[in-house]
Amino acid sequence: MNVGDVADETADMGRAMAEALMKDACLIEDFGVVTTTDDGQDLTDPVVVYDGKCRVKPASTAVVTPSVNAQAQTWQYKVSIPLGPEQLRAGLRVTITASRDPSMVGLRLMLRNFDRGTHITARRMWCTEVSR
Repeated sequence: MNVGDVADETADMGRAMAEALMKDACLIEDFGVVTTTDDGQDLTDPVVVYDGKCRVKPASTAVVTPSVNAQAQTWQYKVSIPLGPEQLRAGLRVTITASRDPSMVGLRLMLRNFDRGTHITARRMWCTEVSR
């Protein structure tokens, strides 16, 4: 067995272990194109990119950013989903739909970026929640 095969096997075992830790659920949506109705309403037809198990971890404490009318606080989260073919990109909305922490259900986050790599064990997404 060569080093590449060992690395592949190790990554496969790591993926199974990472997935076993995914006890929450999330919905990832792309809001795509905004259409404007005749009466001036902007409508979006969201497209589901992913709907399934995930793991949510806080990535840092809140950061306070002064703005013109008020202060905004942002919270950073790392959301992991199983490695798969999903077409992720910055700007997608991630909604936590189930969690062992009831306060996280309904949490809406914006995907900022995500990890890529040959031997990664999960698709880790770096997300932001903004609140005023």
